[in-house]
Amino acid sequence: MADETRARRWVRALSPLEPHRTRREWIADGIVFAASLWSWYYYAFLIPPSYVAGVSAWFWPVDQVLGLVACLLLWWTRRYPRAVGLLLVAPGALAITAALPTLVGVFRMAKLSRPLSSVAITALHIATALPYHWLFPLPGMELVVWVVVIPLMYALTLTLGLLARSRRQVIAGLRESAARDRERYEERLATTRRDERERIAREMHDVLAHRVSLLSVHAGALEYRTDPARPDSTPPTADEIHAAAVVIRENAHRAVEDLSELLTVLHEVSPGTERPQPRLRDIPLLVAEAREAGESVDIHMEVPTDGLRESMQRTAFRAVQEGLTNARKHAPHATVRVVVAEQDDDLLVEVENAVPVGLTSAEIPGAGRGLVGLAERVRLEGGRMDAAVRDGRFRLTVVLPAGLR
Repeated sequence: MADETRARRWVRALSPLEPHRTRREWIADGIVFAASLWSWYYYAFLIPPSYVAGVSAWFWPVDQVLGLVACLLLWWTRRYPRAVGLLLVAPGALAITAALPTLVGVFRMAKLSRPLSSVAITALHIATALPYHWLFPLPGMELVVWVVVIPLMYALTLTLGLLARSRRQVIAGLRESAARDRERYEERLATTRRDERERIAREMHDVLAHRVSLLSVHAGALEYRTDPARPDSTPPTADEIHAAAVVIRENAHRAVEDLSELLTVLHEVSPGTERPQPRLRDIPLLVAEAREAGESVDIHMEVPTDGLRESMQRTAFRAVQEGLTNARKHAPHATVRVVVAEQDDDLLVEVENAVPVGLTSAEIPGAGRGLVGLAERVRLEGGRMDAAVRDGRFRLTVVLPAGLR
């Protein structure tokens, strides 16, 4: 079994069908072999006898055999370029019919193997080919011409092979560089998509959490006051039910609109068709909505509503929105104080409310991602954020480097 495996290994190693060739390589090798075979046939049978008059009659069949062997060896140049280059030394030095296949072998050796070994083997070819004119003088050719032509012919072939090798390496390098650039581009694209998904998730949380909290507060109030199991609850009047229904309907409609806006961004609408993003001048409208929902809010603004970066104004708006939403969830009956003012050349946003005594959980379930998303927004703007309970009051403080002076 081992001998059989070894035999198969030798067969594969010596097979002219190895290595696997592409269709283009098969065509190229076939053309080269056909041209070399035609050259061998021409010199062996069609050349005028006077051209080879100096070759001994007994040696001419040897010349023909060496030329045919040189043609066949070309099928192994792609796999063993240096070995074939060495094997072609004898045909190149002794056979006129092996002239073209020998030069082709030198060219492929220079193209596919290391330059130093190619130069050394080519020098061996030149050294062994020069004495041929002394053994079998060619009619009409001076010795000086032979001594000059042979080295130049081999040197030109070697140079062309080395140029082909350099071109091949440059193309391979460009392909590797293009592959690396494509990988880096795909990584950047994946990062951009991930960042965009996170941004949209933050936007969705900030917008929908505010609207849904308003809906939950009013629905909870209606549920409490209309519960027949609570004899101490005062039934709401028709006007109160109507007002609560109006608030629920309006905020549900606005939540749908905000969600539609975010979905429109996901579908990559053309520039100019997006709804305007919230700015500082929209904060009073946000406070008015909270007041309409029954929330007690005091606001104090002392900064210009224009002139700041849009992203910074949007972050300030989201900070106020997140503070109002948290107050509505955790302290629904507390008065909320909102401050948007200048502080040491920065933009200060502060939302503060009292924390009910004994409160252990939010009245409205939340995912806890609002402050995390807001902190990420503030970090991207180069600001700082603090959110903590001190002396029975929850204070959300955001400072953005606005350069107001």
